[in-house]
Amino acid sequence: MKKIVLKTSAWIAALIPASVMAAIEPLPTATAPKNLTGFLDVINKIAKWMYNLLLALGVVFVLYAAFLYLLSQGSDDKITTAKRVLIYAIVALVIAVLAGGVSSIVKDALRTGGT
Repeated sequence: MKKIVLKTSAWIAALIPASVMAAIEPLPTATAPKNLTGFLDVINKIAKWMYNLLLALGVVFVLYAAFLYLLSQGSDDKITTAKRVLIYAIVALVIAVLAGGVSSIVKDALRTGGT
């Protein structure tokens, strides 16, 4: 049973980032932006990639913490490790959401001239 759970979790962990990356639009070719709007578009696409990657990794680590908790078999050390991984995953997800908001604030400030 333990082998089935580990194999299933490995497949899920491998497929989540792939499915997230499939939904993201590709980065532009290696042409330099000509104006501020082009520069902001490049920054926006990079921020979307990083945001989606961090969200996918956060979900993977939440699943990893769940499997650690399920496989702990009542051991206090393993439960503590699972809780720590879960806390770090939640912190990473919160940072990802805040980072997405900060990039929007910076873009709006650059577009309006900082006023």
